[in-house]
Amino acid sequence: MQIETKIKDVIKKSGPISLSRYMEICLWDDENGYYTSKQVLGENGDFITSPEISQTFGELIGLWALSFYQQFINKKRLCITELGSGRGTLLKDAIRTICKVTNNKIDLDITILEKSERLITLQKENLKSENVSWISDIKDLSLEPQIIIANEFFDALPTNQYVKSNEGWHEKKVTIKNGKLCFTLDKKIWVPSDSVFSDLKVGDTIEYSEKTTSIFSNICNHIIQWDGVLLVIDYGNISGIGDTLQAVNKHKFKSVLEKPGKSDLSSHVNFNLLKEIASKKNLYISPVREQQKFLLELGIKERLKSLTENANTAIAETVDTEVKRLIDPDKMGSLFKVIAITKTKRHLEGLN
Repeated sequence: MQIETKIKDVIKKSGPISLSRYMEICLWDDENGYYTSKQVLGENGDFITSPEISQTFGELIGLWALSFYQQFINKKRLCITELGSGRGTLLKDAIRTICKVTNNKIDLDITILEKSERLITLQKENLKSENVSWISDIKDLSLEPQIIIANEFFDALPTNQYVKSNEGWHEKKVTIKNGKLCFTLDKKIWVPSDSVFSDLKVGDTIEYSEKTTSIFSNICNHIIQWDGVLLVIDYGNISGIGDTLQAVNKHKFKSVLEKPGKSDLSSHVNFNLLKEIASKKNLYISPVREQQKFLLELGIKERLKSLTENANTAIAETVDTEVKRLIDPDKMGSLFKVIAITKTKRHLEGLN
C-alpha cells in the first residue's frame, strides 16, 4: 500500500494526525518508508551530508574525539558512538585518522545508534574491518564514558508544530480536504513546559520534538553518570521560532505534503531547547558555533593544504571545492551549528 493511502486511511479512521505521526509514517513505514525502502544518501540520492562531501570532515571529528579522550577520559579504551551514521563514512574517516595518529596503539570501541536495516547493511559493508556494534535504543549505550557524535541526526527526528493564537498554542495537524492532504489547526490548547517557548507573539510557530527531547535527555543522564561528551552538528535554529519543516527530493525542495514517503523530511534543531534541557541537569554547555568557525579552528585549511600540495590540478580543485562547500557561509558554513555537552566545564577544541 502506498504511503499516501496509508496516511489517508489513518486520518479517515481517527481524525487529523500530528506532524510527528505524519513524519514517522513517511520516513519509517516498514514497506515504503523513505529510510526503509530507498537509497537516500550521496550525489545519486536525495541529499548529501558533510562526511559524504569531504573526507576532511570525518578526519577532523576523529581528531576532535581523540583530543577529548586524551585530555579528559582516563580509561583504557576510546568509546565512540554515532547517532544515525548514514553509510558510516564519518566513522570510517575518523577511525582511519585516529589509528594513523596513534600508530594503531589504541583500543577503539565503536557503537552506532541506527534503526534502518538498509543503512545498517551499508554501514557493515563500509566498516567491516572495525570493532562496531549496533543499538536501536540510546538506553543501551555501554556503561562507560562515551564520545557521542550527532551529525545531522536530530533534524531528522519527527517533530510537531504549534501556532500561537490569542487563546494559546494550537497544534498544526495533517488532514484531508477535497481528497487531498492539507494542514489544519487543532482546537485544543497546548501548554509548553519549557521556558524557551514563553514570551512569543500571536502568529508565531514553534516546533517541538518529543523524540529529540527524550534521546537528548537520556544522553545527558548518561554523561552525568559516566562522563563523556555529546557533539551535535546540525541545521541550526537558535531562536526556535518558525516553520522549518522541509522536504527534499533529488537535492531539490518539495512541498512537505507532496508524494509522502518519496522525500526526506527534516526540521532545524532548536539549540536553545537543547541548552535548556542540559542546563536543568547542571551540565556544561559550550557556546553554539557555526560549522565554518568550528572546522576552521580544527584546522580544515591546513588539512586541505596537505591533501592538495602533491595532487594534480584536477584533484586539487575537486578537494578545494568540497572543503569550501563545508565552510562557505552561503552553503553549509553558517546554516549548520555546533554545540557540545559535557559533565563539567572543559576546554573543547573549536568551541571556546
